[in-house]
Amino acid sequence: MVKTLDVKGSTLSAKLGTVVKNIRLVHDNTEQIEGKVEGQTIVILTKYLRKG
Repeated sequence: MVKTLDVKGSTLSAKLGTVVKNIRLVHDNTEQIEGKVEGQTIVILTKYLRKG
């Protein structure tokens, strides 16, 4: 994560530097991915990620 983000519908806050695991592409939208952060599957916009 390149920025601290609040996750809608959850008390989770994805902090700067958080590792996203089990990344999958959203097949109908190239600007979004699904991934696991702290055990929860969330949808993240690709502009907030970087390859590491």
